[in-house]
Amino acid sequence: MSAVTMLTAFGQEADTTIVLNYGEFVTIDTITICKSSATFKQLQEAENLVKGITDQRTKNKVVVDYVLSNPESEGSVYLLNHLKGAIITKKCLTAISEHARNGVMKKLYDAFDEGMKKFEEFTAPTAEACQIGKEAKDFTLEDLNGQQLSLSSLRGKYVMLDFWGSWCVNCIAAYPRVKGFYEQHRDKLEILGVAIHDKKDQWKASVKKNELSWKLVLDTEGENSVAELYGIVAAPTFVLIDPEGTVLNWNLGELETIEDLFQ
Repeated sequence: MSAVTMLTAFGQEADTTIVLNYGEFVTIDTITICKSSATFKQLQEAENLVKGITDQRTKNKVVVDYVLSNPESEGSVYLLNHLKGAIITKKCLTAISEHARNGVMKKLYDAFDEGMKKFEEFTAPTAEACQIGKEAKDFTLEDLNGQQLSLSSLRGKYVMLDFWGSWCVNCIAAYPRVKGFYEQHRDKLEILGVAIHDKKDQWKASVKKNELSWKLVLDTEGENSVAELYGIVAAPTFVLIDPEGTVLNWNLGELETIEDLFQ
């Protein structure tokens, strides 16, 4: 849900046609509106708001601030397609007024609303296992040196569990950013990488190749796996735990959400 909704060029004619896309390739609707209408002005304002912003965290903040301040605006619905992250997308969906939800952008809003419902259904096992405000479930696994490492032994610092695998393209792609995050906060943060559905030799080779410097363990398979204990349905999944062992947040591949908690 992070691709940009495409608007056609605003011409000089009285009416203009706007193509509403959900993601990069799914066209939801094509609408024609008057250039002198409030809707056109709101969409133009929204488009100008994010123009030229390439950093996703900055864009997310700009969009969220706008939506929360302008819940009646059609532009708030338009901007949903500039967000990345299920948590903030849901926050914005909830904030948008009934008027804007049911206006000319209704089909786009409904597409995001339906997408959020499917996402929440998909991640329900994680939500159940990683309840925010509850104590994180303890576990013990073997680290790179063959030693047993328990989650509870890391109490006193924030801990970010990173459920990943050597087979996971998105996990590997995220590592430059994870490394930067770790270096910035390692005085108060431990990262514990939990390799899931992986083989020991492939796991170790991937750790070496990607130069991972935080604590790393290899999950077991089957009913006693930590992946099952935490309800993991996809990788990467991040779980942030406070120094007392309480779950602060979890998300599916949204490092931005974790980073924001440290700002």
